[in-house]
Amino acid sequence: MLRSSIQPRSHSTPGAAAARALESTDGRTEVIGWDMAYARLIAGRGVASSERKLAIPILRFAAVLSAYVTSVAILVAGNIYLTVAAVPVAGILIVMLFVIGHDACHQSFTRSRWVNNVIGRIAFLPALHAYSLWEHEHNRRHHGFNNIRNLDYAWIPLSPREFRNAGVIDRLKYRVYRDPGGVLLYYLIEIWPRRKIIPRNKFLGRVRAVHWVDSALVLSFLAVCLTILAVAGPRFGKSVAEVWLVGALLPFLIFSALFSAAIYLHHTHYDVPWYDSIEQWKKGNGSVLGTVHVEFPWIVRVASFNIMEHNAHHLAPTTPHYHLAAAQKDAIVEGVVVWTFTMRGYFDVCARCKLFDYEAARWLDFHEQPTGGKPAMATHGH
Repeated sequence: MLRSSIQPRSHSTPGAAAARALESTDGRTEVIGWDMAYARLIAGRGVASSERKLAIPILRFAAVLSAYVTSVAILVAGNIYLTVAAVPVAGILIVMLFVIGHDACHQSFTRSRWVNNVIGRIAFLPALHAYSLWEHEHNRRHHGFNNIRNLDYAWIPLSPREFRNAGVIDRLKYRVYRDPGGVLLYYLIEIWPRRKIIPRNKFLGRVRAVHWVDSALVLSFLAVCLTILAVAGPRFGKSVAEVWLVGALLPFLIFSALFSAAIYLHHTHYDVPWYDSIEQWKKGNGSVLGTVHVEFPWIVRVASFNIMEHNAHHLAPTTPHYHLAAAQKDAIVEGVVVWTFTMRGYFDVCARCKLFDYEAARWLDFHEQPTGGKPAMATHGH
């Protein structure tokens, strides 16, 4: 249900004082990023965003990385029963490493920028993500313009007119992605291969040397891993195809499906708005009200390093994951949607969030019938 535990402390738009826009060479308005001034602003409001540690996060990263390597070794050398058990574990460990890399990219994982950049690049490798490409589109673009059509880049809902004017194949794909099962495919097909491996001027404006270096790092990692698996697999009675399947492909697909669902849930709910312009976003407090707090059981929150505490993350991206649970209490302002995850609730969200009427500010189904009130004015949810 939607809860209003505290009132907003300010009428200023979160992020407006911390991000500045520029025109990139391809004509898009991009965001430079969040600066420490905004982190201090949020810290002054009670969000613990600046207390970043060093030794404990490094040890945590080393533990998760070691667990991932061990899980892959089991997939290579283990029997069928160990393999079946280790495949989902390896996928979840890739998610955990990715969240660590995500925090490091926000410079929130440790207090050392150099350590964050090193850990972030390593942590992103099993997920096959180039660090600087993620930093550009996630930190600068998504966090600067979340839920704004044509400025944010993932899970942007089509308007009824856009859907009607789309080609047959595009309409079919859109329908699939808005289905509960199709949600799991979206990131793998539409985002990851286009934006997260090879740098492209179309998305970056200008490709820099660091983009190519990070891309080469990911491709080299993939080549080395596949080579090691191909050499080691036959020694334990597994074919090259089999060991590539269980040791690389299936864990990656599990990561991709879980991550696709996570970012869908972060910003999709029938009481959560999308915006047609930056002006609407500012007026509607979109930085916070464009995010959803989905409550999961304790074990899920631990395994995901609090990645679903998303309102707090958008309020202050430099808040370490080990402070997000406390920071989330400050982020539940009036109008924020909070709901406890159930499969029934998930199916309901998918059924009601098909198209978005940007003029009326409300979600529609594929029959163009309203499925919720005006999101910015919503007073209840699950």
